[in-house]
Amino acid sequence: MWKALLKTVTPRKKEGSLDPLAAYVCEASARISSHAVLKKTLHEATFCIMDLETTGLNVAEDVIINAAAVKVKRGKITKIYDSFIKPPFPIPPESIQFHGITDDMLVDKPSIGEVLPELLAFIGDSIIVGHHINFDLRMLSRHLKTYYDCSLDGAPWLDTMLLHKLVMENNTSTQLDDLLQTYCIDCEQRHRALGDAIATTKVFLKILQDLTSTFQTLNDLYSAQQDLSRKDNL
Repeated sequence: MWKALLKTVTPRKKEGSLDPLAAYVCEASARISSHAVLKKTLHEATFCIMDLETTGLNVAEDVIINAAAVKVKRGKITKIYDSFIKPPFPIPPESIQFHGITDDMLVDKPSIGEVLPELLAFIGDSIIVGHHINFDLRMLSRHLKTYYDCSLDGAPWLDTMLLHKLVMENNTSTQLDDLLQTYCIDCEQRHRALGDAIATTKVFLKILQDLTSTFQTLNDLYSAQQDLSRKDNL
């Protein structure tokens, strides 16, 4: 997908040579980071529910090894993206126990530098959604900075944990497993990016049904979520 999009991009100079891929990634990052998407109504907006699996929880040192995203519009799943990624160092045993992804499974997989353009192209003009999505965005931004000297800093996002709190104000659940139980949703392949992304999508669609009577635009919903986040120091 992103290879076709590169044809419409004006290459930029980088280290004395034209680098159209870097130009595309940075322009795509800038579009995703803009707040233009917030002008859309909830009915016309496209949502991109995303999940990452990593070698650990250290944003400064760990790396992404599995990325998945689910596109949703008007209450329906329209597209799915899933990619495994070869890390530059062995996966720690404690992480393997958590998600079950081993080094042998990733030997012939692409690098994160190859996957990032595909993932950004998939996100496109959607608003990013996820459970505790700040971690995923920070991890993506660090990799984007390393490989392409850009980031997703400032990108608008929706967090199912916060949206759940908007629906059930007295509920203190913060874990995805809690929400899966609350909304009676089964998750196939828990702690794999695609399994978690699909489960989070189902949770999000349940929550969205309750929120559409209160909020009309993405900006209204995003603002209410941010107010709640600041109030709870989340």
